[in-house]
Amino acid sequence: MGLEDSLPDKFSRNLLAGCLMVAKDQKNPVRLHLAAAGLRELFGHILNADSPDDEVRACAWFKQEPNTNTVTRRQKAIYSTQGGLSDAFVERLGLDVEDFHRVAIRSIEALNKATHVRPDTLVNDEVAINSFVDEALEALEGLLQSFSEGRSAVKEALVDDVYRAMSNALIEQTFDEINILAGKGYEIDPWIDDAEIEVEALRSQVILVRFSGVANVTLHYGPKHDAAEIHHDFPFWLRFEAPVEKPTELTLVAHHFDDTSWYI
Repeated sequence: MGLEDSLPDKFSRNLLAGCLMVAKDQKNPVRLHLAAAGLRELFGHILNADSPDDEVRACAWFKQEPNTNTVTRRQKAIYSTQGGLSDAFVERLGLDVEDFHRVAIRSIEALNKATHVRPDTLVNDEVAINSFVDEALEALEGLLQSFSEGRSAVKEALVDDVYRAMSNALIEQTFDEINILAGKGYEIDPWIDDAEIEVEALRSQVILVRFSGVANVTLHYGPKHDAAEIHHDFPFWLRFEAPVEKPTELTLVAHHFDDTSWYI
């Protein structure tokens, strides 16, 4: 997956494309500085998009940095990587992304500096411009990688708990989308096809995990002496929530069974 594919939205992709167009325009004597301004905004958009100040401050690990009343870029990067999960839990995951964050913040500082154009700071050397842009893009890619690695590490740590929560939910819950189709009830086979787990969000107080797959369902009809069964597969997803202080305690908060194929 390339850098463009890792960006969170169309705005980010358009901003990156515009920055690169400016940086490659050899007729523009201030192309480095204009590209730097755009790349700085791209870093800022990515850090701010998924890390509201109030959410970052609500994390148990948050401590106000000396000499500032704001949430720092580093703290926003930490939040986007681990949400409100404790440092101790993150350490148990073996997740080490501090270098990614350090490089990204250093790159933002360099971009800030490059946006100030003065006669003695103007850069128009092709090699220097390409090197500067390449380093900024590598730092951005590393920052995005840290976010991805955070969610992947949480997913791997919780995979057994998610399967267990899924199995319990399918056994204990009644799902209206299926129940309405069954005359005398239904059973869901514990074997789930094409199962996929996704950590949808790491927030200050909770994490959201989504389990999706295809459920093999047996629907029952008719009286005991003349019972009938119909087997049908239903694509579905279940969303679970867990408190950050007890991430293995997953509670079902939403679900959907796709019954479209039943009516075809």
